Amino acid sequence: MNDTSQNNSLIDMWFPSRIDTENCPMDWFLIKYIHGLEPDKMPPANAKMRSGSTVESCVVDIMSGRAEQEARQHWQHVLEQHFPIHDKDEHQKNVCIGQFQDVVTNLLAAFREIQKEPTEFQELVKGEGKGIDVPMGGFVDVTAKDSIIEIKTQWSTATGLFNKDGSLRLRKPSKTETPQKSHLRQVATYSNAAEKPPILIVANAFEYTVFDDMNTEFMRKKQLKHAFETMRLSARARQNLLKISDDPKVLANFVPLNLMHFVWKELDEEVLREIMDIWGVET
Repeated sequence: MNDTSQNNSLIDMWFPSRIDTENCPMDWFLIKYIHGLEPDKMPPANAKMRSGSTVESCVVDIMSGRAEQEARQHWQHVLEQHFPIHDKDEHQKNVCIGQFQDVVTNLLAAFREIQKEPTEFQELVKGEGKGIDVPMGGFVDVTAKDSIIEIKTQWSTATGLFNKDGSLRLRKPSKTETPQKSHLRQVATYSNAAEKPPILIVANAFEYTVFDDMNTEFMRKKQLKHAFETMRLSARARQNLLKISDDPKVLANFVPLNLMHFVWKELDEEVLREIMDIWGVET
């Protein structure tokens, strides 16, 4: 059995990306963080992912004092350099480029509405969880004096189908009535670490929505506590798993493999065979 110091050499902090039960199931955690896939074997970022990061960078640039038009032009150019991972992603890239400026506009409008003066961007916050050996937390998008602010973006989806006039058929983002559960778990983890209440901004090309403790019960202490507990218990389970061994083939005996989950979707066949071998999958 490994001691705690050996385990901490593998995991020195529990970020939401390592413990979220929806976006990082236990088998994916084992492969990505314990087995360790080489960067060239990891699923590449798709157009929506690139678009979200470039929009956020653009907004941060503007709020940090860069001339707005200069920032908009620069970060749209950065997005235009995205290399599509397949044909559908090429269509998606074009959709995202077309919506880029509107998403930036709506995010800036959201920040004007909440009237929170940023004190820091991408602040690393670290907090404690009962029974957890290493910190829980992560990088907060925007820190204000009395709150933390997380940015999420949505994009119309390129369906791969075309209308009769030859235009690409799109599916608009669904109306955001309540925060996504994974977003709640993320901001709850950051809020616990920063010891500040969270604000969640969700923006697309058509609208923006601000979630805080004034307009939804999901962002109040009781619900945030529940969300944080989900993350803490996930971290505890993974921590205890690593106290058994740091050998993926040993740990595969305690973790079921579910290749139907979306996290495995973009891996190539060679990598999937490597993973199946770790679990001893019979073919």
